[in-house]
Amino acid sequence: MNKLPNHTALKEWSSVIDALGSGEQVILIRKGGIADPKFGVEAERFYLYPTFFHQQQSEPEEVTITHWCEVVRSWRVNDLETLYRLEPLVVMSRETLETRYRFRPDQALHVIGVRTLALPHARTIRVKPEYLGCRSWVSIDDEIDVEGSLPALTETELQTRLNRVQALWSSPPRSS
Repeated sequence: MNKLPNHTALKEWSSVIDALGSGEQVILIRKGGIADPKFGVEAERFYLYPTFFHQQQSEPEEVTITHWCEVVRSWRVNDLETLYRLEPLVVMSRETLETRYRFRPDQALHVIGVRTLALPHARTIRVKPEYLGCRSWVSIDDEIDVEGSLPALTETELQTRLNRVQALWSSPPRSS
């Protein structure tokens, strides 16, 4: 069995996981949860743990892990104009992006470019109390095999998309 170190999982909205899994999105935009004093990338490889907490649904008794990611590149956003330029590249609304930006204004937003891979077999796990709450990272107890996982995008497609993200940092501000 080939599993990820420490069984690390990033809690992310199910709609974002779907977008990553389909190749529609290649970045995560994070600042951490209420329970996180600061956000940082805790693992270079991690499972995607679907959450519905901020989508006005209660936490389920079980969740199904379908994907995992590898960190490929990362950036930091310190201004709204740069964040607005990322909007077409994510499934989150402008309002959601602004909310993430304004949360803990003393901290930058992390933009994490990821290679997303689909597990060969989705794995349903029981939600434990330590997985609950508004936190970014959890260490899940279940054994999840990543052997045979398939990437959402080819390496060429992924690099093209990540280069597009990189280019936004040097784009001129748009006029309103």
